[in-house]
Amino acid sequence: MSNCYTVARIKLGDYHFYGYGTDVDYETAVIHYRLASEQQHSAQAMFNLGYMHEKGLGIKQDIHLAKRFYDMAAEASPDAQVPVFLALCKLGLVYTLQYMHDLNMTELVSQVDLDQLLGPEWDLYLMTVIALLLGTVIAYRQRQHPAVPPRPPPLPAPARPPQEQPQPEDQVQPEENTLGPQRKHHAAARPEIKGAT
Repeated sequence: MSNCYTVARIKLGDYHFYGYGTDVDYETAVIHYRLASEQQHSAQAMFNLGYMHEKGLGIKQDIHLAKRFYDMAAEASPDAQVPVFLALCKLGLVYTLQYMHDLNMTELVSQVDLDQLLGPEWDLYLMTVIALLLGTVIAYRQRQHPAVPPRPPPLPAPARPPQEQPQPEDQVQPEENTLGPQRKHHAAARPEIKGAT
């Protein structure tokens, strides 16, 4: 029975989140997701709360709380591990970009003049580094998957006995005599008499 209650709470949260049959109300969606999360330990509700904390929808944006809810969702259900992994990857990227923005890294990078730092041939240095990295990757992959030796050539087929060739019709084969050696001798020695009956 509590499973139906959890599904109903998540549905109510979804209706308020997406505005199905009502106005979009993120605060009410958070209430329903939080109840399903705390009372029934629903992985879906925890994931939704993590997303809302990540985006700051209906609650204060907090990347650390978002990560905590994502981790709790992965622990609550094995089915949530792949979506949580993807959400955490995206969260890491967002955190890195936010950190760079806070440090004004864009201004720092724009102020770096590669011609002054590496000289006028900086692009050659960069291409050399890329070529070395590519060579390292290729060598590593070849060690991981050694080349398959070529197959030996197939052995010749065993010799077959010669098959009888069909004789042309104008050649007549001698008939075998089934009379045996004695009868054959006598049949060959007896002359044919013409006209005798």
